[in-house]
Amino acid sequence: MNNIIQHDIIQQHLINFTTKLIKNVEEMLSKEWDFTKLVEVVKESTDELGRNIIKDFLRRIR
Repeated sequence: MNNIIQHDIIQQHLINFTTKLIKNVEEMLSKEWDFTKLVEVVKESTDELGRNIIKDFLRRIR
């Protein structure tokens, strides 16, 4: 897999992650979540980001 494809995969997932993160922060502010809840959501999103990037890399090299 060449570097351009790797870069594109990572870039797309980071865009999705950032969009989701912004929505979660907006929701936190509107619903007055506590900070612990936001940290939990960010951790879950970060774990999902890593899983999705790895899945895409594996899918592309098969």
